[in-house]
Amino acid sequence: MYIPSYKEEPFEWYKSMRERRIVRDGNTVHLFKYNDIVSVLSNYNVFSSQFRDLLGDSIKSELDNRAAPSILILDPPRHTELRSLVSSAFTPKKIESYSNYIRELASKMIENALSKRRFDVVSEISYPLPVTVISNMLGVPESDLKKFKMWSDALATSLGRGPDIKTQSEMSQYFLKMIDRNSNRDDLISRLSRVSIENKMLTDQEITGFSILLLVAGNETTTNLITNVIITLSEHPDIYEMLVNDNKIAGDIVEETLRFRSPVQSTRRYAKSDIKMNNFDIYKNDFVFLYLGSANRDEEIFKNPDVFDPFRENKRHLAFGNGIHFCLGAPLARLEARIVLEEFSKRIKSFTVERPLPDDRIDSDIMYGYRKAIVNIKKINE
Repeated sequence: MYIPSYKEEPFEWYKSMRERRIVRDGNTVHLFKYNDIVSVLSNYNVFSSQFRDLLGDSIKSELDNRAAPSILILDPPRHTELRSLVSSAFTPKKIESYSNYIRELASKMIENALSKRRFDVVSEISYPLPVTVISNMLGVPESDLKKFKMWSDALATSLGRGPDIKTQSEMSQYFLKMIDRNSNRDDLISRLSRVSIENKMLTDQEITGFSILLLVAGNETTTNLITNVIITLSEHPDIYEMLVNDNKIAGDIVEETLRFRSPVQSTRRYAKSDIKMNNFDIYKNDFVFLYLGSANRDEEIFKNPDVFDPFRENKRHLAFGNGIHFCLGAPLARLEARIVLEEFSKRIKSFTVERPLPDDRIDSDIMYGYRKAIVNIKKINE
């Protein structure tokens, strides 16, 4: 089956595939409709996230010894236990406490970019801001940001293609050295080292696994979200003008971008048993690919789905997933993107984006975003 790369625009392909609804290609099943995808994401008893169970014993053992599986690739009951422990150190109140810090970073980065008048929004704003925030949260020094970017890129590119053992090993060694059970610091790794529920604490490998997940999920995806917001607004100058006049709509614009150009376009599960879905047979050990980007443009769910409309009433997109694996970092991603948009629109009256080339898009099986997006600006006071 032909599957377009996310270096292309996949949305016309999604539209044609939604007419077929479910497609089999060997032992892989592809789902494109909103309700089908929600059904899979809600049924962890049949559709598993524990892909390490499918690896050979030696590879699985090597990975487990370095970093325990993150909550992203676990099923209940262990997923429930770990998510409870992690959530207690990752509360909405704690996320909101980063607002001023994020705003200071965004303001500084945008002001620096403004002096250039023509700049790459990825390298100037949408990459450095999330990775700096994540580093601060984890307690990592800014001097290691370049190392983090290299790791993040490597793991994001390997998603859907099998484990990158070399990168995971390097990251595991780094984070294991940071764990200090007696630390009184307030960074996330220190708090995860201390937190317990019913006398249960996270192991070193579990802390390491979550730290790796946070680096990739909280960095690469938010970078893509911020970039996608800017590119989408460049295509809708009327909406950007509304934002300049009233930045209270920044949150609505971010939310619609999540639907319209979600930074994560697909995810996957594997079937633990045979099941029939809409008279379609899915067999045990089938891989099931779920196209979130297609679900977010399902005509049966969203009115005029190919229209970018920040004011639409239905905001039930699947950009952050659904069910037990709904993205733990969703509040942070929304907060960062909203603040960047507010600060951007305070200073920039209008702008254009030079059409990115195909090679400017990221090379990933699930991510949708850009490695470069050149912005030309007109300041507010001009």
